[in-house]
Amino acid sequence: MNRNIALSDTAFVLHAVPYKETSLIVELFCRESGRLPVVAKGAKRPHSGLRAVLVSFQPIHVRFSGRSEVKTLMAAEWAGGLLAPTDKALFSAYYLNELLMQGLGREDAHPALFDSYAQALAALAVGEDMTQVVRRFEIELLQALGYGLTLDHDADGQPIRPDALYVWLNEVGWSHSDGLGVLPGDDAIVEHGVPGQVILDLQSGVLTRAAASVLKMVTRKMLAAHVAPNGVVSRSWMEQLIKA
Repeated sequence: MNRNIALSDTAFVLHAVPYKETSLIVELFCRESGRLPVVAKGAKRPHSGLRAVLVSFQPIHVRFSGRSEVKTLMAAEWAGGLLAPTDKALFSAYYLNELLMQGLGREDAHPALFDSYAQALAALAVGEDMTQVVRRFEIELLQALGYGLTLDHDADGQPIRPDALYVWLNEVGWSHSDGLGVLPGDDAIVEHGVPGQVILDLQSGVLTRAAASVLKMVTRKMLAAHVAPNGVVSRSWMEQLIKA
């Protein structure tokens, strides 16, 4: 990134904390610049133009500059065109933010993941099934970070069979399951067999609610291994609300 000139980007606010008396340090997820911390000077003042713009789950156009790791936010304006999630879906959206905060390195751009995040927020806002939306985003995040599921063959290089059950083994891939539970060894990533048809459907872009539920333990343990080893606080809130 050129640190000597002001740069513009489209972004979402992931997190914000107070800084000094009147300012905020805001973690942005930018389409071209990745996860980026900025100082929003005066954003806490009652009449600041930034106060109403720096909110979660809304796309904004930003301009920032600086040579240090934490940039200075020079301008921000609402980009429009997206409803914010509400009610139970709001907690799912916070969960996505927490995954991005823990999983993304600073200034590591992922434009496709940015688009996936925007699509997930839009789906949550219009009431699409939270389990499906969240699971799809988890899978896309893991893929973007280089830990994606292999969807066309098993650990032995054989094609996935629709009538077989599989378990995911870390650093290995899909292995046949006898359906009786987890295989021995510390590299086992899921306790229950995943039907081959679910894997093949996912390869074709199809993720039903039933499949999303089946894949829950796979993505959870992959995220624990590669993204959030200390856990995700908002997950428990989200799951309780989905069950309610």
